[in-house]
Amino acid sequence: MEQIHDTFAIEIAEYDEWQHRSRKNNFFELAYILDGKGFHSVNYVDYPYKENGIFLLPTAKCHQYIIKETTTFLFVRFTGNYFASNTNNQVDYSCWFNRLNFIMGNHNHLSGELIEDDDDKKQLKRLLDVILYEYSRKDICSSFIIQNTLVSVLAVICRNIQQRNWDGRTFNDEKFVDLLNFISFNILDAEKLSVKYLSQKFHISETYFSEYFKRNASERFQDYVLKSKLRIAQSRAKFSDTPIQEIALELGFTDSSHLNRIMKNHFGKGMREIRKEMQG
Repeated sequence: MEQIHDTFAIEIAEYDEWQHRSRKNNFFELAYILDGKGFHSVNYVDYPYKENGIFLLPTAKCHQYIIKETTTFLFVRFTGNYFASNTNNQVDYSCWFNRLNFIMGNHNHLSGELIEDDDDKKQLKRLLDVILYEYSRKDICSSFIIQNTLVSVLAVICRNIQQRNWDGRTFNDEKFVDLLNFISFNILDAEKLSVKYLSQKFHISETYFSEYFKRNASERFQDYVLKSKLRIAQSRAKFSDTPIQEIALELGFTDSSHLNRIMKNHFGKGMREIRKEMQG
């Protein structure tokens, strides 16, 4: 795999037969089908793929491709380092770490294409074509262009997943939808998830905020945030090889024991049990 930047990597690979990929300590890869045919398989459920298909490939071995015609993939790998602050006078992407976790926690991880909305699919293809072009060009600006394009790639994916999550669910208050989106995309930022900050940002009385949230969501604000974090933790236990202690700290828990205890209270299973069941 060629490192285009020390915080992300892309690769073009041609396979006649699928090979499980070594992707230590990363969240997932996007797999963009440049040509070829076959099936995307998750837990023995197969979905056909063809040219221009876009799929999510987590670390877990339950995801694979059944190749019927020689297939060329463009892989875009995301790691935690990609979203860390940097000192190279480039954009600070630390806030996008939240979106990476949002994707992990809210995507269904079933077989099939990552994007269902036709317009979003076209938009994502255009962005991936930019990455492919810059990957081939490899000039002094290519790394910067790819890095910035990846920001847009994640935004399109998040938008599509959020739209899927809201399908069939309606809210009378548009401001409340904006509030939920803000919480989802800032789930790791304790300051931005404080009642004081949210009340000021969305022009809601701080003393009325808890009542406002419960009236619209039918659950307490604290419970909603906790369940969102646990959903991310559960997904990362299943579909990544990130150490559990690291997941716990990133999501704001005291340590892995604290996270395990709360996870068991809500799901009846701890993180290690969840990971063992999924990855063997």
